[in-house]
Amino acid sequence: MVFFTFPWYIGVSLFTFGLLIGAIAPTFGIGGGLVTVPILILVYHFTGENATATSLGLIFFTALSGTIAYIREKKIDFKVATSFIIFAVPGAISGGLLARYLKKINAKLDIFQIIFAATMMLIAIYKIATILSQRRSKKQTGTKNNLNDNDNISQTQRSQEGQKSEGIWKRTVRRYSVSRKIVDRNGREFEYTAKIFPGLIIAFLGGFIGAILGLGGGVVYVPILTLIIGVPGLIATATSTFTILIANPFGVAMRWTSIHWDYVICLAAGTVISANIVPRFLGKVRSELILTGFWLLVIFAGIRLILKVSGVVI
Repeated sequence: MVFFTFPWYIGVSLFTFGLLIGAIAPTFGIGGGLVTVPILILVYHFTGENATATSLGLIFFTALSGTIAYIREKKIDFKVATSFIIFAVPGAISGGLLARYLKKINAKLDIFQIIFAATMMLIAIYKIATILSQRRSKKQTGTKNNLNDNDNISQTQRSQEGQKSEGIWKRTVRRYSVSRKIVDRNGREFEYTAKIFPGLIIAFLGGFIGAILGLGGGVVYVPILTLIIGVPGLIATATSTFTILIANPFGVAMRWTSIHWDYVICLAAGTVISANIVPRFLGKVRSELILTGFWLLVIFAGIRLILKVSGVVI
């Protein structure tokens, strides 16, 4: 039985934050931990260990809602997702076990906050650099490619890079490549060749990072799917969300006792609503400005967490 340990107005604020998290998570193909963890630490004064664990509990509901919406939209590549899951699940279990060990040794510094903040900032810097690079490339070439959080290398670029690869590596990549064709609910076709082999090993890392840092793993899955495997952005976000749904419970099981389920329930009440609605309108709301602003906020939140741990900011 879950007991609520806070007054009603805290529950209302959690529900409101849940709406925000549920809107952001499916938009970027992430579990929502990038937003949830800073909120729990900075607003509700959680420890880093409890915040990351509680975030894992919420991610299940966010990913479930997003997956249901994406199934309706017919945007999930289940074949690629299945290959990912085989490696992501062991990663999630390993990350959960390491998190339990770090809790057991009771490190003096809040290591979870430090690791999370550093990871969050590196990811954000990479994303912003990608946006700026592709924006500059568009100006130079005059091409009109849609830019979003999951921008993938163009088919021409991937072809040129493939031609430079030779020998065993090239043959291995080709051997484990599959031609895919996804037709979504609106009749939009996505045809691409998925290079399964290079991304599978890194999928383990996604599950590991997700479990230990309270992330869904999407911050790793989406770049792998788009930049390495060659999945179009919209399909990558949907496939990432489904992968998170399957891998997340293993991380939750490893950290069950550190999760504040009363907070999870109130947050989930909001995420379930927005995560079911947002995927229908993704193509209309994405833009360079929105994405750049989001990742700048991520950097700010990371700096704020590090300052808080160091005692500079209360």
